Amino acid sequence: MISVLVQITVEDFDRFIDGFRTRGFALRQRHGSKRARVFRHADDPARVSILFDWESRQAMEGFLADPEVMASMKTGGTVGRPTIAYLDRADDLPA
Repeated sequence: MISVLVQITVEDFDRFIDGFRTRGFALRQRHGSKRARVFRHADDPARVSILFDWESRQAMEGFLADPEVMASMKTGGTVGRPTIAYLDRADDLPA
């Protein structure tokens, strides 16, 4: 399992989240996504960060290479290219 942080800019958050919950859900499931948590930036609501859990890095890369995914992102109002960071868990600490 790998975690991936994706940061995007969206034209309209409501349009984005609607597509993310519907079209995006089916695409993510097809490519092995296990979880997705969506965050809006407090100082810039057009900026969105998504923390994913994927089966593997290869599964995420397959998702990103899928032409349907890029089309869905465009339909959902994503502006520009996403910033992607692959994360290795270093530690789990109590609150």
